[in-house]
Amino acid sequence: MFVSLFCGAAAAQDYTPTVNWPYVNPDFYDGVLRQMGNKLSKARFNVHLGQGALHILTDGEIAEASIKDVLSVTIGDEEFTNVGGKMMKVLAQSENGFVVEERLADYSAVVRNDGAYGGSNTNSAKGFSYDENYGNYSYLITNNYEDLLSQKDDAEELPTTVQRYIVINGLPTLAIRKNVAAMDGVDKKAFSEFLKTEKINWKDPQDMLKVIDYIVK
Repeated sequence: MFVSLFCGAAAAQDYTPTVNWPYVNPDFYDGVLRQMGNKLSKARFNVHLGQGALHILTDGEIAEASIKDVLSVTIGDEEFTNVGGKMMKVLAQSENGFVVEERLADYSAVVRNDGAYGGSNTNSAKGFSYDENYGNYSYLITNNYEDLLSQKDDAEELPTTVQRYIVINGLPTLAIRKNVAAMDGVDKKAFSEFLKTEKINWKDPQDMLKVIDYIVK
C-alpha cells in the first residue's frame, strides 16, 4: 500500500525564490509540526533553501525550529520530513520508506542586478555578499515577516538545485541507478533484471516505491 503526495497551492506553480526570499514556498502557510514524543503543534511554516531549515512565523517574527526535535511538518497540502537534518518534500511513501525531493539554493549561480555571476559577488542593493552569509543557512536580511515580505521581489532570482532520494530506515540514497545498485545487500545482476522487468522510470516516484519495496523485501 502506498500514498502519493502532490504539489501544493496553485500560487506556488509560478513562484521563483529570490535572494531576499530564499524559501520553498511564496509565503508562510498554516501547517502542523510533528516532533519527538508525538508532540503536535500548529503554526505558519516555510522551508529555507539554504540548508533545508524549517522556519516558523510567530507574532510577526521568523524563527528557526530546532531540527533535532523535528520529525516532519505538513505545510498546506505538502509534507516535509527530516532527513539527516534537512527538511525534504515527500513525493511518495509506503510502509518501507519514502521518496523525497531536496531543493537547495545555488548561490554560486545568482545573477546580480549588474549582470555579474558568482557566489563571491555583492548584492549592491542590500550590501551583503552571498558567500559570506551562505555559511549561515538561516540568514535573512530581516527576521521581521512584514519587512521581509515587502522586500521579497526587490532582489535577484535565486536559482535552485533539485535532487531526489529514496529513504530506507531513515538513510537517504540518491535516486539514480548506480547509487541504488551500490547499496549494501543489493545484488547488481538481480537488480538489473528487476529494473528491466518492471520498466522502472527513475523520474516516477511510484516506480521509486517499487525500488524501495524490492530492496526491503
